[in-house]
Amino acid sequence: MTNENIEKAKADTKKVVSDLGNKLAHAKAEVKADVEKAKAKFGHDDELGKKAAYAKADILAGAEKAKADVDNKLAHAKADAEKAKANIGNRMNDALK
Repeated sequence: MTNENIEKAKADTKKVVSDLGNKLAHAKAEVKADVEKAKAKFGHDDELGKKAAYAKADILAGAEKAKADVDNKLAHAKADAEKAKANIGNRMNDALK
């Protein structure tokens, strides 16, 4: 296996790890929102307070998910750049043969 192929495999692995991290971040955000909603359910006597707490939990979870999505896209872009660099290396080696 050439060095460029190893670099491509590393880039693909980084994408997979990033995707798993993204899924984990989404799950954490959902769990955190559910906990906050449970707290609100038992912590507020008025319906308006419960609704506000639910909305806040959903907004915070959405923000956490959006941040995770941006981080994931950034990791994919970096991995794609590494693969492109490896492809250039392959082409240079082929041209020099």
